[in-house]
Amino acid sequence: MNRRVTDANLHPSDNPHYSQGGFTMSELLIAMTVAIIGVSGILSVQLTAFRATSYSRHALEAAVLGEDKMESFRTIPLDEIEDNSERVNARGRPEPDGIFTRTWTIAWNGDRALLTLTVSWVERGDEPHALVFTTERTL
Repeated sequence: MNRRVTDANLHPSDNPHYSQGGFTMSELLIAMTVAIIGVSGILSVQLTAFRATSYSRHALEAAVLGEDKMESFRTIPLDEIEDNSERVNARGRPEPDGIFTRTWTIAWNGDRALLTLTVSWVERGDEPHALVFTTERTL
């Protein structure tokens, strides 16, 4: 019995028309590279958003601290206010290693006083920021 060998009788791997599914090594490397670039881009955006959020929070806290101190100056007679500074935490409580420094000066021009308050802080160890508040009062 003589059997004729046909494509149907061949093992799939012996069939020249049969192709195995899957990816080549170079396709996998390219796909992994694209995925890594995408993930690193997402992480970069997240880091930028985190820094912006941190700055926004500190700027808002500094604004509240500045307004609070300026309001306290309204209750103190002008002749009792002297140039000074203090380190405070985000709640305005004195703290030697607080993140914020409030510095105020008073400049006289006759019976008028110009009060200047600066609330400063440092972001991430090397970026100084400050908000400046000024008001003018008379005796």
